[in-house]
Amino acid sequence: MLTLESTSRPWWQRLLTFGQAEVRRDTEVAFLPGFLESLERLRILAVKTAGGGLNAGHRLGAYKGGQLEFSDYRPYSPGDDLRYLDWNLYARLGRPYIKEFAREEAGHIHILLDATPSMALGTPSKWTFARRVAALFAHIGWSAKDKVRVHVFRDQRLPLESYPKHRTSGGTPQLMEWLARQPTAPPAWEAQNDTADAEQSGLKYPSAPSVSAAGALTGATQAFLRGAPARGRVFIVSDFWHEEAEISNAVQRLGAAGFELTALHVLAADEAHAPDLGAWRVLSPEESGEVDLSVSATSAARYQSELDAHLTAVECLFRRRGGLYLYERSDTPLERVLLQTLRKRRWLR
Repeated sequence: MLTLESTSRPWWQRLLTFGQAEVRRDTEVAFLPGFLESLERLRILAVKTAGGGLNAGHRLGAYKGGQLEFSDYRPYSPGDDLRYLDWNLYARLGRPYIKEFAREEAGHIHILLDATPSMALGTPSKWTFARRVAALFAHIGWSAKDKVRVHVFRDQRLPLESYPKHRTSGGTPQLMEWLARQPTAPPAWEAQNDTADAEQSGLKYPSAPSVSAAGALTGATQAFLRGAPARGRVFIVSDFWHEEAEISNAVQRLGAAGFELTALHVLAADEAHAPDLGAWRVLSPEESGEVDLSVSATSAARYQSELDAHLTAVECLFRRRGGLYLYERSDTPLERVLLQTLRKRRWLR
């Protein structure tokens, strides 16, 4: 038996699954009946909580406003619309002035979804939660006339899968259908079994199945920037079980390219606290093989300490670049996600 202290690398690098969090691939319904209607209710809630309408400039994470924005004053002329008369200025100066507005181009929202193997963990899975959050943010963005694009990444050797395609418009129902068909990458042990089965049947199979999270975020960032996307806000929805140096590199590259950054850090409920004391047989979704562990009070405390340190490190990486950060568990209702977002207020403008 091994203890947590005796493993060769920190627990968060091994992406360990402590029995409680089982991988269930393609068994969850990403979008339940009535989900689209619930998104519309949440959109209305966002408008009311922000204190105005989306058309008044309360918009989710866009790079610049996409509605009418105040530009300047000019003297009143007969026939001008009195709705734009600044009565406060008239009271102070005794002369009527009209507010002028300039219409900016639509904002751009880019959503990067992590579909590496560890995202399949949890009840509901982190991947299911991530897709629901992406649909929510996209729906609010489209309602504000922003241009929204969703990108899924699994492995640095695989291209990004994106919706909508270039030069096509998107919509929430179509996005939900597209996301429902998107799986996570298979766990290491599953890909290994698929390889063996394929070899026995005489089929050709890639010698290196795409199941590793190492470099996945770096590859996604590079592929995203190669597409020369319009500057705007980038949402990264991930469990961030990546090397901190890799996360830092992605944040720096996106920030240097002029993008505003938002991180939604999601963990499964069983990952968010130390495992129960006792003996465990551990499988890593992104590494083949298994490890027997004996979890003591000391090792459980170390687990929690390293988890807290990693969460803090990821948050600091985004905040140093002026980005936004939100941590949630995969079993959190979307209503709470939105309300917490609105309390920050900077997420809506």
